[in-house]
Amino acid sequence: MIKTNFKGVKYKMKKSLSVILFLLVALIFATSATNVDATYSIDRVEVNGVDMTPVGVPLTSPILKVDRGDSVGIRVEFRSDVSANDVRVRAWIEGYEYSDIEDSTELFDMNNAGVTNVKNLVLKIPEDVDASEEYTLHVKVSDKLAAGDDEEVYTLRIAKQRRNLNFVDVIFNPGLNVRSDQPLFITVRVENLGDKDENDVRVIAAIPELGLSQRTFLDDLRATDPNDASQEDSSESTESLYLDLSEVKPGNYNVLVRVEYNRGHDYIERLYPLTVTSGKTPVQVTEELIVDVVEKVKDVEAGEGVVYKVSLANLGSEARTLTLEVAGAEAFGTARADPSTLTVEADSSREAFVFVSAKEDADSGNKLFSVRVKEGNTVVKEVQLQANVDGQEVATTSSFRSGLEVGFIVLLVVLVILGIILAVNKLRGKEEPEQTYY
Repeated sequence: MIKTNFKGVKYKMKKSLSVILFLLVALIFATSATNVDATYSIDRVEVNGVDMTPVGVPLTSPILKVDRGDSVGIRVEFRSDVSANDVRVRAWIEGYEYSDIEDSTELFDMNNAGVTNVKNLVLKIPEDVDASEEYTLHVKVSDKLAAGDDEEVYTLRIAKQRRNLNFVDVIFNPGLNVRSDQPLFITVRVENLGDKDENDVRVIAAIPELGLSQRTFLDDLRATDPNDASQEDSSESTESLYLDLSEVKPGNYNVLVRVEYNRGHDYIERLYPLTVTSGKTPVQVTEELIVDVVEKVKDVEAGEGVVYKVSLANLGSEARTLTLEVAGAEAFGTARADPSTLTVEADSSREAFVFVSAKEDADSGNKLFSVRVKEGNTVVKEVQLQANVDGQEVATTSSFRSGLEVGFIVLLVVLVILGIILAVNKLRGKEEPEQTYY
């Protein structure tokens, strides 16, 4: 009969379980201890290859300057006194009106304590950030426990580029999905974000694969001066550029919009996808005269005026002389077209402007009027427009002005009466005889 030493087996099992339990506890503590005592140290930061001096430390060189629109490279050298997991490096610039300018790394591990690590970040400086000002650059190394984070701050100056134009907007009318029997009008608005005025800026709209192209010029784009409140606007819109799609086959194309400046040495450009579908008559254009107003509805205050831009395209083979008349605006104000008569050459376009002024006592509301295009005595086109008149402010001003006038008249009457009383009292004083005392 085999005897089993159950006590020995039981003891050995207990000993093994104890060892396993000890190892598990040690592993848990080791895992939980990772990062708890980690202390990070940022040793060096370079911006565009230049060593940065943290805020609070005396500068040994001028404040670093970067330009609007630049991509700024940031190189960070840092250490941890222990191994660490789930570490992140982040850099950001505060003070931009619309969002923070920032970049950060993915999470990573630092397996060797005391060893210098290097990470690279890139900050894209927006084109429209306020220039000629100082900004604070933050660089931070941290982990998920945020126990031993290190953050340094540095000063940057953001400046304008010497020459820098930017697209504000590009308007396609009727849009980027058109029929082949529709004309395409393109209006480009450009702003000057540079430090120099720009003259003779050439704006081109083209579909290169079709050989279609139109161009125009912006004569003067002034550089923005934040210290000059009376300065003219640094942005300007082109006249409508007309592209004839009458011979274009249905399909997908790219519209290239290009702005050339600095005597053609610099340029900016954008590509827009255009879809052309079959028209009612793919080969022959159904209309020979196209009249279009981009903004058919505008707001105007009583006593003030607005301008509507009218584009006219002659798709025919002969020049046409046209006259513009404004009808229906006399009920709330005055209106005129300039030029009132113009000639549009064959296969080209022209622009005219309609100036509308609301009366000072005009009632608030939506006012409708129309622009008639006549050839000779025949109305060939008519476009309905709308002016949303706000008469409240002017009415309040008129009431206030009337009150002041009434108050002035009352004050004048009181002054006249006081003058009469003083004059009468003075005359009475002269007429009274002196009394004689004996």
